[in-house]
Amino acid sequence: MKKLLLLCIVILATSCDYFSNGVAEKAKFPKFKKNTIEFKNNTILLTSGYTKTTSEDFKRRVNELNDASKFKKIALQELEKIEDKKVDFEIFAHEDNVENYIFVYATDFYKLDEHRAARVVATMNNQRKDESNVQDVKYKRIHGRYFFTPTSKVVKLKYLKAFKTQKKFQTEYIVASKYGGIGLSISNLEDVDFENSIKRLAVK
Repeated sequence: MKKLLLLCIVILATSCDYFSNGVAEKAKFPKFKKNTIEFKNNTILLTSGYTKTTSEDFKRRVNELNDASKFKKIALQELEKIEDKKVDFEIFAHEDNVENYIFVYATDFYKLDEHRAARVVATMNNQRKDESNVQDVKYKRIHGRYFFTPTSKVVKLKYLKAFKTQKKFQTEYIVASKYGGIGLSISNLEDVDFENSIKRLAVK
């Protein structure tokens, strides 16, 4: 009986050690890894599912979309527009749906004040409205705003593009920070614009 009791204690002690230090515990409690954009010394937190990708892989995934999607062609046009800027840029696309994507790119450092920011938002709005007419989609401005912090100045234009039953939310940011200027173009089917993440970047 004593031997049986001793054996049970040894098994229990070994099991506790295994779950506190071994593989089983790591498998049960994996480390959380932040999903971030790292660009030009700027860090922007994203929701889970977004991963960095290449232009070639992005084009391949977009080309695999249903040909009936009006925004298939538009996504490729937007990439071409970014590439034509001839600046550093990165692409982040959602693993489950490539129609949710973010372009982040280097841009000029804007010396923004309240009046200049308002003009930038108005200019961006007019450009996107004209662009939508060419693309034969409906355009609706959701809002344009600007906010300043001690370290950064940000302009934002959010709008909706629609074609029949298809719709796409798009948001553009220009962030003038101590590290220079960066632009973000966010395309999302689910009305996600990452404003809180941009605000956290702006107050660094």
